[in-house]
Amino acid sequence: MPRKTKEIVIVPSKDIANVEQFITQAIETKLPVETMERLFALRKEVKAEVAKEAFVVAMSNFQANCPIIKKNKDVREKPEKGGKVRYSYASLDSIVSQVKGVLGKAGLSYTTTVINETGFIIAVCKITHILGHSEESSFKIPIDTEGYMSAPQKYASALTFAKRYAFCNALGILSSE
Repeated sequence: MPRKTKEIVIVPSKDIANVEQFITQAIETKLPVETMERLFALRKEVKAEVAKEAFVVAMSNFQANCPIIKKNKDVREKPEKGGKVRYSYASLDSIVSQVKGVLGKAGLSYTTTVINETGFIIAVCKITHILGHSEESSFKIPIDTEGYMSAPQKYASALTFAKRYAFCNALGILSSE
């Protein structure tokens, strides 16, 4: 069973070591190639299983230590006249800066890829543990054609929105009211 520290989850490699001992013995006794292939497949399965277990523990540690995200941006009814606040949100850079340390201590990292479809943007956030297991969350959003922005600004706005929600969904992040 993985042992937790305050920083990174340490996963014992006893299961992997046992399989590697079998492989070493198989090489020494010159077992058939088919047997070796099965042992290497078993090794791969055991490593994947250990990595997934470590990922689950790391996500649990991350969520237990993740702060409630503070909203830092306001959207106003008539911004040029200082109109009343319609709603507030946490910008992507603010979210990342608030969780970066906790994410690293849990042994997790992220990447984001983008898929363009006609009229839509899909952001895919991939969360990866240091042992290699990863899981993805995607968020699809239409590009606003009615907004008072240039075409590149409309694209960028949709992209940022999709990335923010894919990232928060992948990690189970919540923001305060």
